[in-house]
Amino acid sequence: MPQPGAPMPHVAPQPDAPNPNALSSRDVERLLTSPTAETRIETMNKLFHDLEAGALSPAERSLAIEVVHCFAGDAQVAVREAVAWQLRNSPLLTGELAERLVRDVGRVAFPILRDAAGLTDDLLLDVLSDPDSGKHVAVASRSKVSARVSGAIAERGNVVAVTALLRNDGAELPDSAMHRALDRFGRVRMVSEAAATRPGLSLAMVERVVAFVSDSMRTTLMQAHGLSRELVERLVERGREAATMRLLRPVLRGAEDIDAVIQWLHTNRRLTPVLLFQALCAGDLSLFVSGMALRAGIPAENARRLAWDDGELGMAALMKKAAVAPGLTHPFQVAVGVAKRMEYEGEESRREDFQSEVISELFTACTPTNDWMVDDLLLQLFDQKSEEVIDRALDQAGLPFSPVRTMQ
Repeated sequence: MPQPGAPMPHVAPQPDAPNPNALSSRDVERLLTSPTAETRIETMNKLFHDLEAGALSPAERSLAIEVVHCFAGDAQVAVREAVAWQLRNSPLLTGELAERLVRDVGRVAFPILRDAAGLTDDLLLDVLSDPDSGKHVAVASRSKVSARVSGAIAERGNVVAVTALLRNDGAELPDSAMHRALDRFGRVRMVSEAAATRPGLSLAMVERVVAFVSDSMRTTLMQAHGLSRELVERLVERGREAATMRLLRPVLRGAEDIDAVIQWLHTNRRLTPVLLFQALCAGDLSLFVSGMALRAGIPAENARRLAWDDGELGMAALMKKAAVAPGLTHPFQVAVGVAKRMEYEGEESRREDFQSEVISELFTACTPTNDWMVDDLLLQLFDQKSEEVIDRALDQAGLPFSPVRTMQ
C-alpha cells in the first residue's frame, strides 16, 4: 500500500465499454449472409433501432445506411417489404430510395406510397400508370392528395381506390374528379355514400350524388348541407330528365321519325317542359316543336308558327295550351329568339355555336331571378353541355354566373 504523499502508480486508461446496441461486424456479416429472410429481418430491425437512436459512430452509421440500401434490393420480397415499413416515415428515406421502393411490387411500395412525405406529384402520377390496384389505394389514402393526383385516381383507380379517395378528407377533390368518379362507380353504394358524406360539397355535386343514394342518405345530405326536402326531390327528378336526354341523343340525331320518339316519351310521361327546354337549348329543334305540338294537341307546323312568332302572343298561347307554367315563357322565348337570329335549323356543324349562344343569352336575359322555376330550368343546361361550351357562354355573357342558389 503506498505511503501517504507518495505518487500514485500509473494506471493505463481502460477502453470505453462497448455499446450493447451497436451493430457489430458479426451482425453485418449475419445480415449479408443469412439464408433466411426471417433472420435478416430480425437483425435489420436492430439496425434501424441503432440508426434512429443515434448510437452509432459516423463510420458505423455510414455502414448501416449502406446495408439498408443493400436490403432494399434484397431478392426476398419480405425483406424489401420490411425495409419499406421501417423507412415509410423515417428521415433515412432518401428521394432515390423512395423512388426505388415505390416502383417495386405493390406490397413493398404500399407503405412508402401511403405514408412517406415528400413524394412529388409527378412520381405519384407515374406510379398510377401502373395497373397495380394496391398502389392506387395507397396513393388515395395519403394524408394529402393534390387535385392532379385525385383526378388520375378518379380516372384510373378501381372501386376500392376511388372509395378511399372520396373518404379521404385530406384529398383535394375538384368537381371534375367527383363527376368522373360518379360516372364510373356512382351506382356502387360505397362510392355514392362516400361522396355524399364528403364535407363542403357544392350544390352542383349534391345534385349528382342525390340521384345515386338511398332515401336515408338523402336525409343525411339534407341535414349536412341545409337542403329542403322539396329541393332534393327536384334534384332527383332533374337527374331523371338528364338521363333521358342522354339516352335519346343517339336516336334523335339519326331517327327519321321524330313523332315515334315523341309518342314514346308521352306514353311514358317523360315529355316534360324541362326535357323540351333541354331539347330546345341543345339544338334539337324538331323534338322541341313536335313535343310542344303533342302536349298542346295541335299540328307540329302550327306549334312552330306559334313558337317562332315575332310578337308576344304566339309563344304565350302555345305554352298555355301545352300546360307549361306561364312563368317559363320568357326563357323559352329567349332560346327561340337565338335560333331565329342565328337562322339555326338544327345543323350538327353549328350545334355547339348555337348552344353557347343560347346559354349566354339566357344568363344575360334571365338572371338574376327569384323565381325557382326559372332557376331550375337554367340549371338543366349544365346537364348536357361540355365544359368548353359553358365556359364560352359565360365569357360571352360577361358575368361570373353561378347557376346555384340556396333554396329554402
